[in-house]
Amino acid sequence: MRKATNLLMVLSFLFVGNAFGQSTDYSFIVERSTDPRAPYPPSHSGVRTVSGPHDLDGDGKMEVLVSDYTGGGRVHVLEAIGPDLWEHVYSTPWLDDYSGTGNGRAIAGGDMDGDGKGEIYFFSGCATTSAGCAAKFANPDYKTGLYVFEFTGTDNDYGSAPTTIYEMPDQPDRWTQEQIVVEDVDNDGKQEMMFGNNGGNSDHDNWWIISVDGDIGSGFETWSNEMKASSRNRAFDLVDRGGGSPYGMVSADLDGNGIVELVMSSWNNNNLTIGQAVAPNTYFLPSGDQGTHWAHINPTEDTVPLFGILKVDIDGDRTEEVFGSEYNTGNVWVLNYDQGENVLAITPDNYKLAVVPGLSSLGLAAGDLDGDGNMDLIGSGVSFTHEQYNAGKDPNWVNIVEFTGGSPEDPASYSPKTQVFFPNDRTDAFNLVTRDSAGVITTYRSKAANGPQFASKFAFLGDVDNDGHNEVALGFQGQSDSLLTFTERFNPADSTYVVDLSTRIAVVNSQRVFMRVLSAGATGIGIADERVVIPTDYVLEQNYPNPFNPTTSIRFELPIDKAISVTVYDVSGRVVKTLVNNQVYSQGVHEVQWDGTTDAGASAASGTYLYTLKFGNFAQTKTMVLLK
Repeated sequence: MRKATNLLMVLSFLFVGNAFGQSTDYSFIVERSTDPRAPYPPSHSGVRTVSGPHDLDGDGKMEVLVSDYTGGGRVHVLEAIGPDLWEHVYSTPWLDDYSGTGNGRAIAGGDMDGDGKGEIYFFSGCATTSAGCAAKFANPDYKTGLYVFEFTGTDNDYGSAPTTIYEMPDQPDRWTQEQIVVEDVDNDGKQEMMFGNNGGNSDHDNWWIISVDGDIGSGFETWSNEMKASSRNRAFDLVDRGGGSPYGMVSADLDGNGIVELVMSSWNNNNLTIGQAVAPNTYFLPSGDQGTHWAHINPTEDTVPLFGILKVDIDGDRTEEVFGSEYNTGNVWVLNYDQGENVLAITPDNYKLAVVPGLSSLGLAAGDLDGDGNMDLIGSGVSFTHEQYNAGKDPNWVNIVEFTGGSPEDPASYSPKTQVFFPNDRTDAFNLVTRDSAGVITTYRSKAANGPQFASKFAFLGDVDNDGHNEVALGFQGQSDSLLTFTERFNPADSTYVVDLSTRIAVVNSQRVFMRVLSAGATGIGIADERVVIPTDYVLEQNYPNPFNPTTSIRFELPIDKAISVTVYDVSGRVVKTLVNNQVYSQGVHEVQWDGTTDAGASAASGTYLYTLKFGNFAQTKTMVLLK
């Protein structure tokens, strides 16, 4: 029988379109917070971004970063610890109850100060102009900007507070990004961060490239704004770049000559702008009319690649293409140049709208998922609604096409769309309604607080768990913490159903999947027994006997082989006795005893004590009573 916190899953897929051998590998469910400082968990709605693969702590095990959208400004780290096995190894602390509209949209990992210690990056702080945010801004200690958590040197640990917070100048209101890219953009040997920001007004709708000199967290690091460009004609930047709110930004060598181009998108008829990184810390942003360095590539539809844009050399010709999925239409477009073309001009010869119609309106990733030598585009399928659930339909969260050769601008170069269905994954993530029509009872599902479930952003991982198959991670939104159950009773006077308010009960939603990882083989439909280990899979039992004198037994259960510690504390938090000190125990049930003595060998006094099972960055604690 499946425990509520055990994420062992056996799932298979049904396919429409091309044959893809795939299997659901992993799902990640975030526990409800017991933190009394956090009034926001009931409203957080899942994951906006997954980022990876990373090895930020340098232990040779790859990680995925998972954002907690509207969930108090948190980022979770999941690590591949073996074939088909992942573990939730770290979470940043709760930060801000207003951060959901800004932080949680985009996260990234890297090593911007080059010290060999990886960092987690995201923007946090108020992201709106609401009265609540105004009150926070009145507090001089309140910080809005780039939050950085750096690896501490202890395995999987990034600290209990931000290593540093960069409060960027010229950005007084909100931070709203959908894509953050960390890489060496200008070939100067160190990483930069690039992103588009949808500010609170047009003056703050800008694309940025920033960098840091010195050791992050030392107090002596210096942040630099290497590039700030407006998408609009503003006082500080008197250039028309097509307008619209910035969303996506990538660097790509569009013509294969070794000079990196900057491709920037904004929400104004699918506007694209192109610049270049021409030297260390130096960027060329030409000014000119439409078609020279910017273009509204879809003049009939006011749309944007909402979740950012994607670079990939899909045809293997050593020039990189840029793809985007239109939020309004679901069509995927491509920007493509041949060697020798003018990459600073955007003309209809360089792009193709709807090169893959209806593939994705949200997340988009690329990679050779099935390992056959051809690149695949992987996009978000349709949202799964309560109407679909009631109709007996299965979720279609993923669509895939394969590039089969030819020109990236030719729709015939892509296979027919494969819709991936999840027949065993019709989770009961909707309100449960019982209808009573004169004693005839029926049930159906209604919309939950956070709406339908949908796959958000994607990260192609490669074979990060060394099981012989490539993987891709999917974030999921529309995940409500609580669901309602209630009864509707038929009213014969007007032939309507009326909610019986006395029957309304809120129940915990145990099916709040935040992330899945899909893997694919070359042929056949895969079925997998997969697992993500989360902290509540570790079990610390109540000691027995309790109260006791002088000896008691402490039992605990481990879901995997793990280095653990078991420690007894007094109520003031001082260590009384170390029973297990960072020793590796095998998966299964174990038992240790405490004989009522201290580490110094003295007898402990009567009273209440705490005992803790610590595993990695997490711990469980219970109380016990020694009576003499």
